[in-house]
Amino acid sequence: MTILSQMFIAFLAAAMAIPANAGDILLESFDEPAHHWKQMNDPVMGGKSTGTFKIEDGVGIFDGEVVDVPFLHAPGFIKVQSRGRKPYADVSSCQALKLTLRSSVNYDGYRVSFGNAHPPNGKFFAYGYKAGLKVPHDAEEPRQFNEVEIRFNEFSDLWDDATGEQIKTCKEHAEYCPDEKTLKNMKTISIWAEGVAGKVHLEVKSISATGCSENVEQAY
Repeated sequence: MTILSQMFIAFLAAAMAIPANAGDILLESFDEPAHHWKQMNDPVMGGKSTGTFKIEDGVGIFDGEVVDVPFLHAPGFIKVQSRGRKPYADVSSCQALKLTLRSSVNYDGYRVSFGNAHPPNGKFFAYGYKAGLKVPHDAEEPRQFNEVEIRFNEFSDLWDDATGEQIKTCKEHAEYCPDEKTLKNMKTISIWAEGVAGKVHLEVKSISATGCSENVEQAY
């Protein structure tokens, strides 16, 4: 590898890194929630997945089970979604979404989405920018909260409404990346358990944007 190639790789790595001293912007804290959160179960073609959501001791608790939709012979979904007209903070200066959470079960179908974007060639029920959410699990007490970051360029609004999987990624197709309008006010955020059968238990303490280059006034 030439010196020039090494310098180019180092430059890319530095550009993709989130600075340690970059600011965070709080989007939601379940200690004092600013938005109303509602649980939804898979209603399509007789879906049998069930879930609940409650806020207890400053933590949003998402419980349930994803099972196969009988007609489709494939797993359905459950999700919890923020509702209401209260705006979200402007995070257009930020690089990633950060969730502070923990789980006692090993479940591989968590996802998170925000906004209501829908590309011209999008699936009928697929609205918003969605990405996979990898959650560490710890079956033993005391369980620690973890900070999980998902860069905004890992979200796409072209995804399969049957599985939740991205059809085209933002990194390869820029037209499906989160746009500035949505990042200035996400309007809604959803946490999903989707496309993978199994028991669900997720405890969420807060949702923030991170890697923010400037201080933007909080929405609440």
